Amino acid sequence: SMDPETVRGAGYFVITIIGIIGNVVILTSFSHIAYQERKIMAVEKILVNLSGANLIILVTRGLPLSLYAFGLRNLFNDLCCKIISFVHISFRALSVALTCLLSCFQSIMLAKNSPKTAKLKVKLQAHIVPILSLLFIFCILCSVDMIVFCISSYNVTVLEYTDTMGYCLEVYPNAVMFHLVGYGIFARDFLFVFLMALASSYILLVLYRHGKQVQGIRSAEQNRESTAEGQAAKMVVTLVTFYATLFGIDNIVWFYQTISEHMISQEFDTRTLISLLYAAVFPLVIIVFNKKIQNKIKYFVSLQKSELSLTE
Repeated sequence: SMDPETVRGAGYFVITIIGIIGNVVILTSFSHIAYQERKIMAVEKILVNLSGANLIILVTRGLPLSLYAFGLRNLFNDLCCKIISFVHISFRALSVALTCLLSCFQSIMLAKNSPKTAKLKVKLQAHIVPILSLLFIFCILCSVDMIVFCISSYNVTVLEYTDTMGYCLEVYPNAVMFHLVGYGIFARDFLFVFLMALASSYILLVLYRHGKQVQGIRSAEQNRESTAEGQAAKMVVTLVTFYATLFGIDNIVWFYQTISEHMISQEFDTRTLISLLYAAVFPLVIIVFNKKIQNKIKYFVSLQKSELSLTE
């Protein structure tokens, strides 16, 4: 029978590879769209950043974890641990923040046009890059504890107030610091998940009302626009539902760890699996709901086929 550690490693590896391929497809497709159309929409900018963040999560967490589970123990020294963990935690925070931004953005775009909301929609679209930059800075500042407390697990026994990633440890000097960081992360993530749940509930309400209105009144052109908006809204709701479920579990586990003041590998496995799963499933949701991406994939596939037939 196979060693459970090897099975776990294989699981992480498969999820990681699927996720990396999926996010690379999303990034390549959007790059091609931006190049061809000479512009990229605000919502697409959010999706590109989210895809990039998820790709980095998979590379900085999924790959090292797979290698560690396969028995490659002394992967990183202290400096590498500090860097890779800092990058991973920053982008994990960014992934939560961007999913929240995506749902809030979509809910505002679906809101009825009054003079105030019309102005807000224009402002929001115009300032999407500064908003993304601010979120990025916020997430980096939230993750500084990794640089301070992270060390290599090489030759170190698990101490009290330690969060383990297997290949690296985050060792806190005392209970106060451990709880401060733990509850801080919990509060931040909970706020983002709460906001995205609110925004998604509003989106669902709008879609429900929209569906109840008589379809026949509208012209075909408006109908086509509303279905595109509807698809985008459904994509956001699907992502948020998936995210809120996963991160709900994740935060409950994290909260329990913080309260119980000791880290157990099973809990760590649950949390890790959850963050990797979202990063891997995200591109699949985008592909299902985004016509532009579907068309790009078809285009790339036909390109490959024609190249193959030429070489034959």
